[in-house]
Amino acid sequence: MLVDAGLVLEGGGTRALFSAGILDRLVENKIYFKNVYSVSASAYVALSYLSKQSGWARAALLDTVGIRKLFSWWNYFTKGSVYNTELMFYKIPYEILPLDFEEFFNCGQKLTMSLTDLRTGEPVYLNEYKDRDYLMDMCCASNSFPVITRTKFLDGRPMTDGGMADAIPIRRAVSDGMKKNLIILTQQSRYRKKLKTSKLITTRYFWHRNFVRTMRERPYKYNADLDFVEELVLQKQALAYYPEISLPKLITRDPVSLNELYEHGYEMGKKVVEEAEEFFEIKGD
Repeated sequence: MLVDAGLVLEGGGTRALFSAGILDRLVENKIYFKNVYSVSASAYVALSYLSKQSGWARAALLDTVGIRKLFSWWNYFTKGSVYNTELMFYKIPYEILPLDFEEFFNCGQKLTMSLTDLRTGEPVYLNEYKDRDYLMDMCCASNSFPVITRTKFLDGRPMTDGGMADAIPIRRAVSDGMKKNLIILTQQSRYRKKLKTSKLITTRYFWHRNFVRTMRERPYKYNADLDFVEELVLQKQALAYYPEISLPKLITRDPVSLNELYEHGYEMGKKVVEEAEEFFEIKGD
């Protein structure tokens, strides 16, 4: 069933496998939100939500070539990015584990990706993709984490990870008119970001002063967005779900802990489905 509401996904690197587990449960119960807001790693796992391929994101990250080939310092020193971007964003979805792009483009849902313009430091929200190459270019750009990946140019604009300017695009969803939202976070409940900025980032991007300003303001914005999420839940305008187990680091290469995180999300998906059906008044076919 197509639900006329917002689905908002935080990024979180490999922790997005938690979100993938919940999304797979939604797919299996045929619950499809019309408007999906994603950023960074959640943009990648959201692809198979719109293509209706339960298990694709988990398999793409853990089973196809192995997480250690997708993320490594060898990639960084030989190709300039910790991610093997060619493999992750093009070879896997095109050849190794084909994404159903036909279903994606005809599903009736809209996927909005949050990116960060390196020149302005402002968030950029894109939801128009003319073909699969442009779609995957968008996804790659949204995942271009500062310092450890190459800057991705999109339409001539230097882009970096969407989570730098807007890690939880809930305000965008509300401004788009979403009166109710389902929000999936990738940090535990009550988590708040420490009020500090990476000196490595501010030094590396010294000439991009607007971006440096965004990075300095980022912890405050992120924590304010978490407060906003809690307000929406209290006002019964949103459902929010957080992982409840010990979390791996942002980029983790341990397939066991990542599979546990996916399974945790998949199990929590039962609760998400049950509560979403009531909250959004979803009726079976």
